[in-house]
Amino acid sequence: MSVVSVDALPADPLAALRELTRGEAELEAVRRAKVDAARAAGASWEQIGEALGVSRQSAWEYYSSAARSQLAAKVEANADLSEADAMDLAVEEVRAVRRRRRKS
Repeated sequence: MSVVSVDALPADPLAALRELTRGEAELEAVRRAKVDAARAAGASWEQIGEALGVSRQSAWEYYSSAARSQLAAKVEANADLSEADAMDLAVEEVRAVRRRRRKS
């Protein structure tokens, strides 16, 4: 599968670079969506890393950064929760994820 047709790129090198950059951003958005879908389907970070040609750790670090940032923001927004309440919420979320995976 070819993502870029060299013959379809603009003749002007700078315009071609802009087009390639736009294509890379588009491809990255699709890749991110597929990683999310793979995780939702139960794929491990090891499997995702293998599919991407990188280590499990590299895949996790790169693709979980947005989720970690969202989690940190939620923690900050709920600073008034007790540790026990936060743990109860976390346990319930894990249970919900497991239920969704079992249904799939």
